[in-house]
Amino acid sequence: MSGTVERLAYLYQQYIDGACTAEELQEFFEYVRMPEMRQALRGLATGHLEHLSPGNELPEVNWDDMYNRIMQQEKPVAAGKKGIVKRLFTRPVVAAAVVTLVASAGIWALLTRKPQAQQLTIAERFRNDIPPGSNKAILTLANGLSFALHDMDDNSRQQLASGNFFRLDSGELVYNNVPAVRTPGYNKLTTPRGGQFKLILPDGSRIWLNAASSITYPLAFGPGERKVAITGEAYLEVAKNAASPFKVLVNGMEIVVLGTKFNINAYTNEPVINTTLLEGAVKIIKGDNSCLLKPGEQLQVSRDGGFSVKNEVDTASVIAWKDGMFSFNDEDIASIMRQVNRWYDAQIVYEARIPHHFIGTIPRNVQVSRLLTMLELTGRLRFKIDGRKITVTEP
Repeated sequence: MSGTVERLAYLYQQYIDGACTAEELQEFFEYVRMPEMRQALRGLATGHLEHLSPGNELPEVNWDDMYNRIMQQEKPVAAGKKGIVKRLFTRPVVAAAVVTLVASAGIWALLTRKPQAQQLTIAERFRNDIPPGSNKAILTLANGLSFALHDMDDNSRQQLASGNFFRLDSGELVYNNVPAVRTPGYNKLTTPRGGQFKLILPDGSRIWLNAASSITYPLAFGPGERKVAITGEAYLEVAKNAASPFKVLVNGMEIVVLGTKFNINAYTNEPVINTTLLEGAVKIIKGDNSCLLKPGEQLQVSRDGGFSVKNEVDTASVIAWKDGMFSFNDEDIASIMRQVNRWYDAQIVYEARIPHHFIGTIPRNVQVSRLLTMLELTGRLRFKIDGRKITVTEP
C-alpha cells in the first residue's frame, strides 16, 4: 500500500506542476476516484491548502481558473518523446501558489462531496460509455436515390461516382469537371447526430458540416448567382467569383458573399442563429433587417428576427469543432450538453439545475466519459450514463 501512496503523491505533484503526461493524467484520475485513496488525497490537498493559506478553512476558490487547469489539449507527440499535457488559461495566473491552490481546491471538492454521491463508482456510472462521432453522411441525389457515404464498399463507390462527376474520399465529397446543366436539379448532403462531413462544390467552395446538419446544392452552378441552403451548423470557405455572388439560405435568412470564410450555427434548438465572419465580408438579410459583417464580428439573430452584433469574437473557439475540438468559452451546461447530444447522439436528462458556466477545450475524438470526467472535476456537477442517456445532476 505504501508504494501506491508514494505513486499517488508523485502523480499529485506532477498534476500540481502541470507536468503530467497524458498517461499520468489518466492514472491520476483513476486514483482520485478510488475510495481507498480518499484519505491520502485529503492529506495531500489539506497540506497544500494549509501551506498556502493561514488557518484551516478552505479558502474561496476561483472555479473557472481551476476548470481551465483541468481541461487539457493534447498535442501530437514526436517519436521517442513523452507527451506533456497542456492546460489552457483564459486569464493570466500571477503566481505558482495560485495555481497550486486552485488545483488543490479542485481535489478537495472531490473529497468533500456528499456521501450518497460516492455510492456509485465512476465505473458504475460510466459503464455504458459512448464513442465519439465520426465522418458520416447521407447523400440524396436529385433523382431521389440516397446513399450512406460512410457505409459503402468499393463497387458502390464506383457506381455512385459514375456519371455524377465527383469522387469520394475519407470524410470528403469532392466535385470536379462538372459540366453546366440547364435542367434544374439539387443534391442534398445530410449528417446525422454523431456525424460530420466535408464537401467541395463544383466552384471550389469548401463546406464543413457539423453533426445533425445539411446542405442542399445544385448539380452545377450556371451563370449568375450561386445559391445553397443549409440547416444546422457549417463552416464555409467560399471561392471568389465577383461575377457570381454566393448566397446561403438558412432559417429564413439570406447570407450574401463574394469570397469569404464564415461559420453559421443555425440549429433549431439553439436560442439564436450565429453567423461569425473570419475573413472577407458578408451581408445578412432577414425580413426588413440587414447587416454587413466585418471580420471578427458575429451577428446573433433571435427567433423573433432581432439583430445583435458582437465585436472581437473568439473566432478560433467558434470553429474549433471543424478542427476536431470542443471549445467552451464561458458556456452554461445546457449549451455544452446540446453539443454532446449532437456529437455523441446521446439523450440528455437533467435532475438538477446547474447555473455555472465553463471554460476550456478538449478533443472531440474521445469517449464521452472523458469529457464528462473533465466537467465533473470542477466539483459542480455529476453525470451518469445509461445506454445512450446521460443524466446531469448535482454532486
